[in-house]
Amino acid sequence: MVSIAFNLNAQTKQEKQEIKAQQKQQKEVKSDLNKKASKNAQKETKRLQKEGWKTMGLPIDKQLETAWMKQYEMDPSGFPRYIVVTNQVVANTVSAAQMQAENLAKVRIAGAIQTNVASLVDMAVANQEISQTEAASITKAVENSKNIVSQKLGRVVKVFEIYRPKPNNNVELRMTMVYDMKAAMSLARQIVLDELKNDLEINKAQLEKMMGMDRMMENSKKIVPDEIAD
Repeated sequence: MVSIAFNLNAQTKQEKQEIKAQQKQQKEVKSDLNKKASKNAQKETKRLQKEGWKTMGLPIDKQLETAWMKQYEMDPSGFPRYIVVTNQVVANTVSAAQMQAENLAKVRIAGAIQTNVASLVDMAVANQEISQTEAASITKAVENSKNIVSQKLGRVVKVFEIYRPKPNNNVELRMTMVYDMKAAMSLARQIVLDELKNDLEINKAQLEKMMGMDRMMENSKKIVPDEIAD
């Protein structure tokens, strides 16, 4: 009875802490929305509005500021914090365009991860850390894992979304999405190691070293975020 009461009490405290944190975040968001957007964001918003772009959610200038910050944000180690992709699609409805843009974003994020791992393989071959045979096996695993990475991506965050009607009754939509770089590298590492666990040609110690998180993050600096607008 005492144990049950203690667990219920602890759970209640945790719930209270979560509610308090959510309320604090909501206040911060509300405060940020009331602040005037930067001159650059306002200028870009006017240009987009003249071109017929509209928003379904937050004001365009606020979305722009968020997207720009995500694009250049670094983690404490000085690595890019996010993979940023911007897609522009045309569909017959807004919902269809959203789905198309989101799916394309995941494919492009998986492609960026694939490029990162492929360059690690090239580096390892150049440094004679792995053989050409091992490199070929790893490269094949990386190519095969692109679809797996795309499917296993966690939460891809939408930071910018605008749309405009087209003359033929279609809708053009522009969307920017971001994905945590460290989570991306961790996922890539696990998937490639799983793909190669039964490959007898691969030197597991060398593979573990090559796919080390520090090395992958260092290599991730080569992934350049997209521009937010054309």
